[in-house]
Amino acid sequence: MIRLRMDDDSLGRVRLALSPLWETIGSLAILARYPGEAPSPYSRWARAVRGGMPRELVKGLVEPLRRADPPLFPPGSVPLPSPDRGTLAAELEELRRRYEGHGADELCTLLERYWDWAIAPHWARMRASLEEEALFRGRTLVVSGPEAMLEELDGRVLWSRPVLTAPFHCDLDVSVTRSQLLLVPTVFAGGVRLFQREPGVVALSYQARATGFFQVLTASERVSRTGDRLAILLGSGRAQVVRALEVPQTTTAVAASLGMAKSTVSQHLTVLSASGLVWKQRLGGRVFYQLDRGGVALLERLGL
Repeated sequence: MIRLRMDDDSLGRVRLALSPLWETIGSLAILARYPGEAPSPYSRWARAVRGGMPRELVKGLVEPLRRADPPLFPPGSVPLPSPDRGTLAAELEELRRRYEGHGADELCTLLERYWDWAIAPHWARMRASLEEEALFRGRTLVVSGPEAMLEELDGRVLWSRPVLTAPFHCDLDVSVTRSQLLLVPTVFAGGVRLFQREPGVVALSYQARATGFFQVLTASERVSRTGDRLAILLGSGRAQVVRALEVPQTTTAVAASLGMAKSTVSQHLTVLSASGLVWKQRLGGRVFYQLDRGGVALLERLGL
């Protein structure tokens, strides 16, 4: 368990950031931690990635991460997420600079190859979902304050003033004093929770809500219209709305993306909410909708 004891100054400096590299490390941890069948919602992705995965990636990344000694990523080598390093290439360049040892170039080359193999095919949709997550949490931060946002975090992250606790591979008590707390949402937090501390900054990954429908995010193909079981079950219009809600959206945003009238989308959302497939939450003057567990379960049941 990790416990972050935060002073008021640090509490007022909570921020969110995304990191392709932190996602990459988390996904590798899934493969290393579960050599057999990975748990839901990562099982389908893990099977697809392992199928035909180049041996160099297994030998150079997955197996060393599983052994943990010596560590594949020495302490302090993984850079903190930063708006100045928003791409994997930029983060790997910083990793190369920090890495202690002569294997930095080889490690970064393997990570680039692994990214292309396992993450890149899904990254556009994953990133869109993570950006929505950051926007969603950011609105709560602005409208209701940092404590309200911390109280609503997923992934068994708990806030009880002045302590933020989260599952971790070891017991760790950290006093966060006059520092920025950087929260990094990842869909691969089920593999490993990353924690980094540098002067003036403490960074912690947490499980983004997108994790709940990860199989939807990483689906490479949609069922053809002629065999669209979701449309047969819900009707074409509602099926389109369900698919649009892989990330939190307003009625206006859904209508714009689907080319539907706002009133039509509103009617569909009313029915879907009443049936338990969609949940809604008001933030300020806007109402966001997203797939509920029932909606996620339905898509998984249909193999979508």
